[in-house]
Amino acid sequence: MPGYGTGREVPHAGAPDALQGDADEDVEFWGLLYLDPLLELRLLTAETTARTELAPGARPPGEALSAAAPALTADDRLRPLLDAAGIADDFAAAVAAVLTADDCRRFLRAPAEGAGTAELARAFVAEAVRRRAGRQGPAATLDGTARDEAVARITALLPGPFGSGDEPGTHRGPVTRRIKRLTGRLALGLASAQAVKRRSALTDAAHPAAGDVLLYLARGGPVREAVAQAVLAAEPPVVLLAHSLGGIAALDLLVLRPLPQVALLVTVGSQAPFLYELGALPSLEPGAPLPDHVPRWLNVYDRRDLLSYLGAGVFPGRVADIALDSRQPFPLSHSAYWSNPELYRVLAGELP
Repeated sequence: MPGYGTGREVPHAGAPDALQGDADEDVEFWGLLYLDPLLELRLLTAETTARTELAPGARPPGEALSAAAPALTADDRLRPLLDAAGIADDFAAAVAAVLTADDCRRFLRAPAEGAGTAELARAFVAEAVRRRAGRQGPAATLDGTARDEAVARITALLPGPFGSGDEPGTHRGPVTRRIKRLTGRLALGLASAQAVKRRSALTDAAHPAAGDVLLYLARGGPVREAVAQAVLAAEPPVVLLAHSLGGIAALDLLVLRPLPQVALLVTVGSQAPFLYELGALPSLEPGAPLPDHVPRWLNVYDRRDLLSYLGAGVFPGRVADIALDSRQPFPLSHSAYWSNPELYRVLAGELP
């Protein structure tokens, strides 16, 4: 099956294995924070309970930091980063929610040695992502690079009597090494509460896509015809750019019907190669080659997008697979293509 085994495990060109492993750890850590934005703060307070009592008249270590946080959205440099990350509308509410949470209050009162503002910045951003991803409507397009830049800016803006902690967008520092020791225990806990939440998130993300595919396989004719009419109405050369199920419909159409107006097919996060391997692609029997009239095909995928599949090994010489990295865990990776500037650089270099 395309994309199984090593298909999604291939490191990006020029990336040493160690760096790739660090990047994967960062993405997985963000995946945990999206489920539980207060996780890091809670872990970094767990060893400080014996030091929570303050001397009379002493100010809690995080008091100035807590007071400054609500004004973050007024920063002219932060707002564009929040917009680019797709969380600007949810950020103020996220900050308020984190600051009023008991776990955050305990962290600000007695942070573990080495903890800093980066951990709080990640909690703000993770809560904003959680809120945005949970809203009804179109899937969120959230860019991991912009997210990390926002975390770095928040970290720089926040005052406080303790340091900046780990590298802002990543989780590689003395504090994180402590957290990783603790996450051995955390992994066991995740097998119950958090793992169930993660399983639910994955199921909820995959279910609509699976339902849409099944509906298309049963009644896909009108969809293909709508795409064909749009192609015929456009001025050639035409580029068909299609995401997920759209890539299945676009490929089906181009196999079944010669459309010389189409100079390029671009599928993004598509399951078309997978359906072909299953024998479920309506237009093409398993083992049959692509007809000669099918145009040049670029297949964009993210190895963290569990709903994207490789095509070059399935249709040798007819498909060029292009890897992107959204730096987002699944299911956010399935819709993060559209906020990834690299996609548009690829398209700019390929458009006729």
